[in-house]
Amino acid sequence: MTRPPDPAPAARLRARVFFAIWPAAVIARRLHKEGERAHGLTGGRRMRRDTLHLTLAFIGDIPRERLDALRAAADKVAFAPFTFRVDRIARWRHNHIVWAGASGLPEELESLVTQLNSALADGGFPVERRNFAAHVTLLRNARGELPAAELAPPIEWPVGEFVLVESDPRPEGAQYRVLQSWPGVFGSQS
Repeated sequence: MTRPPDPAPAARLRARVFFAIWPAAVIARRLHKEGERAHGLTGGRRMRRDTLHLTLAFIGDIPRERLDALRAAADKVAFAPFTFRVDRIARWRHNHIVWAGASGLPEELESLVTQLNSALADGGFPVERRNFAAHVTLLRNARGELPAAELAPPIEWPVGEFVLVESDPRPEGAQYRVLQSWPGVFGSQS
């Protein structure tokens, strides 16, 4: 018996979603290049360049009728655009992930995450209880050793918006679709 094709994401009753900051193409290329270098040492599965992002809040699987409430929560967030300075690469042994991140977080990013989590909690959505670990996953299932290292030169990632993304899991890897974006506000008192 042949299985019918999977319906398009919008036709499904539930959506797997998260909030993120998404890099411009030039930043994604540099991050992808760093993942390529690390792959030579650790092996594992490289993330596709078009999927590289920094997750702000993972919501997970929700009924589609809750998407409007999710958007309304994000509408409450006001943040000032900032630069995220990606200056290190490392491997987490416990989950075999190679990631790129920052030695210090900009106040604007911390404020963005705090505001977003507060608005999500007020809207009845789950929020992460662990401390925020700003990182971009470059490799999964990395088994070789990778000593933490500084990126030289660091990646200066201008952040002017955050996005709501739907993840469509597929055998070849998740496909992501940006559902909506929220721009930063110059002069914002976040």
